[in-house]
Amino acid sequence: MNTLLKYKNKTASAILLFLILVLLLPVNTFAADVLWDSYEVPSTRQKERLLDNADLLSDSEEADLLRKLDSLSEQWSCNIVVLTVDSHNGPIQDYADDYFDYNGFGTDYNSGILFMLSMADREWAIGTYGSAIQTFTDYGQSRMMDNMMPYLRDGDYSGAFNAYAETCDYYLALDEEGEAYDVGYQEPRTSADIVRMLLISIVIGLVVALFPVLHMKSQLKTVKTATNAANYEAKGGMKLNVNRDTFVRTQVTKTPIPKDTDSGSRGSSFGGGSSTHSSSSGSSHGGSHGHF
Repeated sequence: MNTLLKYKNKTASAILLFLILVLLLPVNTFAADVLWDSYEVPSTRQKERLLDNADLLSDSEEADLLRKLDSLSEQWSCNIVVLTVDSHNGPIQDYADDYFDYNGFGTDYNSGILFMLSMADREWAIGTYGSAIQTFTDYGQSRMMDNMMPYLRDGDYSGAFNAYAETCDYYLALDEEGEAYDVGYQEPRTSADIVRMLLISIVIGLVVALFPVLHMKSQLKTVKTATNAANYEAKGGMKLNVNRDTFVRTQVTKTPIPKDTDSGSRGSSFGGGSSTHSSSSGSSHGGSHGHF
């Protein structure tokens, strides 16, 4: 009887312990998935501008990149942030915005941009905040990813993050001059570009001129050199019996000037400007996301 009672007590204890573990598991899992302490926007920045939770960088690469992010952030008064994770909860754009907001990256300056990688599904996201929303336009973000994508696909994450930092530096310098990297922006030509264009123009001009000259030369093979101008004179000479001008008609062509329909509004999908959305904190963000 005592043995049976001990067995029942052990079984009950095991079941109770199992239920406690089951109840605690979702809490622990949730706590491990989020990288902020609470769903309230803090008054100060809580984390470094680089958090490599997916361990994609070596220690030296992390130190070099963090120095660059800190230097550029302070130079332009805009937090430039990098986050890597193995996986995340919910849509990656929402997670990136929440990480930015609830770790206080919008408190140092009223401007910021975050680049996030999630390795489980090979996803990326860009989130912008404050004045950086207009600095990093939808078109500019697309060109930024064009710069980074070859590195990401080759697994060169240090190269990708440095390309991100350098592109941020370039866009912020343009913004300082009053110009955003947007649809229709023309890259300034360097001296090397001008020399290259000049050489290409000369080569094309020579090739275009060579073909008609060779064609005309081929048609002159049966022509003999004339010794005097008599061969070119019409027999009996040329006589003009009537000489007068006759006005026939006049014609006027009108082309309507197209009206300017630009209202000055900022759009998205490469129509110019930056599209925006609201995060869970109620803050306005720009951004984009995709896979690599």
